[in-house]
Amino acid sequence: MKIVETPPNETERLASLKASGLLDTGPAERFDRLTRLAKHLFDVPVAQLSLVDENRLWLKSCDGLDASQREMPRATSFCTHTLLQEAPLIIRDTHDDTRFQTLPLVVNAPHIRFYVGYPVKLPDGSQAGAFCLMDTEPRDFTDEQLTLLGDFAAIVEDEFALLNTATHDELTGLLNTRGFHALADYALSAHRRRGESMTLGFITLDNFPQITESLGVEEGERALRDLTRVLKGAFRGSDLLARLDHNEFAILFGDTDEKGAWIAMQYLAELVEQFNSRRQKGWILAVSWGVAQYDEERGSLAQLIAHADKRTYAIKPPKGH
Repeated sequence: MKIVETPPNETERLASLKASGLLDTGPAERFDRLTRLAKHLFDVPVAQLSLVDENRLWLKSCDGLDASQREMPRATSFCTHTLLQEAPLIIRDTHDDTRFQTLPLVVNAPHIRFYVGYPVKLPDGSQAGAFCLMDTEPRDFTDEQLTLLGDFAAIVEDEFALLNTATHDELTGLLNTRGFHALADYALSAHRRRGESMTLGFITLDNFPQITESLGVEEGERALRDLTRVLKGAFRGSDLLARLDHNEFAILFGDTDEKGAWIAMQYLAELVEQFNSRRQKGWILAVSWGVAQYDEERGSLAQLIAHADKRTYAIKPPKGH
């Protein structure tokens, strides 16, 4: 088996995939309906929607393989090859392609001989994985069939967009309260299993009401978008960043203790000061923040947020403002 390259934008791609909330979730009828229909229309034994995570393939939907096996190693999957190209990947006979001859699904049951995977993307353009078909016999795939498979992939992307709207804030593009709670609860559960430190940061744009009242809603929204850009520049793409309320934000730092989160917040303070020092007129960003490390006594996400909120520390604006 040859080692598969990773896409050049892998860090950003994985961050988008994790933030989407699609991983590690149960069956969804909206996707199961599509794989059932595709299996029937294309007359194949296997149809699936796969998401390519860092080290594994997560089967968001699958008709034709063991339903209990929702993940498999990324390195030994077909779909990880699809990430390396924009066009669909068609393997008419796996026995004739050295990349796939030794894959478990080829060597072992169900002994796959044919594969076609159509890339599916998240709303921000990042590749999430593939909508794919597999057969136990070699076969050709016509242009008409490929167009139809592309229609299935487009429907999947439309569903991704609908889910994104339900879990992301329209103004900033960050996770909203619903999306953050869903992903953070899962992250905290994983933390407990692995024994890793996790810390939550709570951030407020303190002068948001004043900006809105004196300069209008449009300027207030511009301040929120500017703060969002500063926040994204301050934190890792793998951390969960969300807008919880009008002027409240939260960041859940993975595998980070309170000291590490404090350092990250101090870096945020530096970036806020840099932003404010470049402002020539109008408003500045007046920001407060606090951090709280997860422990069993703060068993719920709401308690963790409340504790971090109580520990807020004001970032002082630069002189002259």
